[in-house]
Amino acid sequence: MTATTQRTFRRLAGPLLLGVVLGAVAAAVLGRVLDEAVRERTRQDLAAMLERVEAEFGHDFPLGPGAHERVRLAAKQTGARVTLIDAKGTVLSDSQVDAIKLPTLENHLSRPEVVAARANRTGFAERRSASVVEPLLYVARRVGPPDDPLGYIRIAVPESKLDAGEAPFRTALTRISLATGVLLALVVFLIRRRHAIELDRVREGIAGAADGRRPDTFPSDTEEGQDVFVSLTRFADLAKAQKEGSETARVLARTVFDEVPAGLIVVDRSLAVLDANAAALRLFDVPSVPPRGALVDLVRDSAALALFNAGAAGRQAEPPTCVIRAGRSGAERILELAVRPVPHGDRPREPAAVGVVRDVTERERTDELRRRFVADVSHELRTPIASIRAAVETLAGAGEFPRGLSRFLEILQRQAAEMEALVSDLTDLSQIESGTVTLRMGPEALGPLLLDVTRGLESTAKARDVELVVDAPRGLAVLGDARRLSQIFRNLVDNAIKYSPVSSRVDVRAERDGTGRVLVHVVDRGIGISLADQEKIFQRFYRVDPSRSKTTPGTGLGLAIVKHLLVLHDGAIRVDSEPGKGSTFTVTLPEASASANQEVS
Repeated sequence: MTATTQRTFRRLAGPLLLGVVLGAVAAAVLGRVLDEAVRERTRQDLAAMLERVEAEFGHDFPLGPGAHERVRLAAKQTGARVTLIDAKGTVLSDSQVDAIKLPTLENHLSRPEVVAARANRTGFAERRSASVVEPLLYVARRVGPPDDPLGYIRIAVPESKLDAGEAPFRTALTRISLATGVLLALVVFLIRRRHAIELDRVREGIAGAADGRRPDTFPSDTEEGQDVFVSLTRFADLAKAQKEGSETARVLARTVFDEVPAGLIVVDRSLAVLDANAAALRLFDVPSVPPRGALVDLVRDSAALALFNAGAAGRQAEPPTCVIRAGRSGAERILELAVRPVPHGDRPREPAAVGVVRDVTERERTDELRRRFVADVSHELRTPIASIRAAVETLAGAGEFPRGLSRFLEILQRQAAEMEALVSDLTDLSQIESGTVTLRMGPEALGPLLLDVTRGLESTAKARDVELVVDAPRGLAVLGDARRLSQIFRNLVDNAIKYSPVSSRVDVRAERDGTGRVLVHVVDRGIGISLADQEKIFQRFYRVDPSRSKTTPGTGLGLAIVKHLLVLHDGAIRVDSEPGKGSTFTVTLPEASASANQEVS
């Protein structure tokens, strides 16, 4: 049996079985209705018959002569059993019981049909007869008034006779019902077959449209089907365009992946290498990576493996990058690796993380040379500048000089101080960037530290009539190096004073942020900083307004030093500012533990 034949048989079997069942149920229901209709009609006929018989037997109460013969004659004429019952329930005559046996019959006054006839003139009942042992339909009629009846005339018809009369009709109804059910099943089958053919066509159309093939024709007999195939045509056009676009995007992505100068490594959640471009293989000096090879065969640095582990687990590692030293001595390369997680499920061979590798050897060498140069220059300049400043101060205190010479000495003294500050800042920055700065970490009371900073800058603030206000909760402490923390806030408050207008105020406020961190805000009412400059002010030697460099002293290194020192303290800094509305520098530092807070309070 072919698949098509089996499918057709399944489609036909269900409706056919349903049709037969519905036909049988309909035949049973109609047979019941027919049975009730025949019985009701029989009751009506028997009641009408009793009206005619009443006139003939009305004078036989009590029993008159020849009554038995007339009862049997009436039974023969009506084809029914005829019984005469007196007012006390005694059977006077019965067409199916001999006269000598009548005294043995039970009293009929309590028979249902007799009770109903006494009350309603005519009564009906169905039951098995005790005398003839056969189910009968009884109809009784009262003779005389209800309060003093003369007796009752009763007619009974065997139910078998009624069933025999119903049989031809019942058979016809059964045949008609079954035939109707089968016909209905065939109609349902044809409708289902038509819909199945339509669905097969739609299924073929969808399969073709998914591949970008438009239906050549619209093989549908219904308006709705035509609409479906019109929609499939549009879908096919979209699928074709998307498929072509996806292929173009795939080729483009592959080209970018292979040709990008940075190394790219894709791993799954088990850290198996799914793909690596030529730049990554070249940077790690590996000829190739076998399919689903282990990442450790390509990258052996523990910090790099930790980054990939975090990325494959869906986490962003801190810090998000690491530096790898690869290659042999004399030809060592310095690589910078950043790993980013990729959303993924539980399926194998699904990308979970991507690593980006860059060769930063030249940058690191340049930075190292710059740091050495700055350190060497700072070291070599420190002694002569200190000597120049000492000589100028000695000359200035030696006595009175002509007015012009005194002004030159002031200029020399100021420039020597600025050069000394520049050398000091360069030395600090060089030490911080080279990693030679050692921090003595411990809990530091923030309020006293900020007060010490502002007291040290009081002379600078008074020169510009700037008020310094410190607001720090009692007992608040941060974890850090006291000397370096003072350097951070001294640079920030000093900048705030320098860039504040005369007769203004600088606020230094400290607060907890509720996450174990402390926020310190340094707020001025100065010239403000544009959004474009806010990302640059932490660079070395950057000045927001170069035209103010002569009137506003400074090295341009203060904020760069602040940022680097905060990184060493696991802290951060941000600026919120608008031109002409002042600036707020917010420093974030880790809060010292509760026990440490109690010690410093």
